[in-house]
Amino acid sequence: MTDTEARRFAMYRALRNELGVAVADTLMEHLPPSGWGDVARQGDIAVLKTNIAGLKTDVATLNTDVVALNTEMAGVKTEIVVLRASIEGLRTEMNVKIDALRTGIVNEVNANVTDKLNSQMRWMIALFATQFLALAAIAFR
Repeated sequence: MTDTEARRFAMYRALRNELGVAVADTLMEHLPPSGWGDVARQGDIAVLKTNIAGLKTDVATLNTDVVALNTEMAGVKTEIVVLRASIEGLRTEMNVKIDALRTGIVNEVNANVTDKLNSQMRWMIALFATQFLALAAIAFR
């Protein structure tokens, strides 16, 4: 038995001895079991009601903010879809341009190589023709 319970029981015995069992029982039933510190007053309840009303207002505001945020997020998601489509379009355009550039470079390199080979071939034909004529001149002399 705790100190508070022991004190309540001692008070009950004293009341029973002085006022009788029925009055002592009735009086003890009207006392709070753990002391007056746990009993709420009307003013305490009014403050709690005001606090709860404020919290309800805050929750309603928060709900409105969440709805607005969800709407904004839906807009952001739409923008992301549009950006992805735009990026995909740019990627396709870049691939086309890169392929065209690659084809242009290959064609230019092929043309340069062909020109150089043709020039080299003409030079070699001219050299061989000169040597042939020189040999023919020596042979027919």
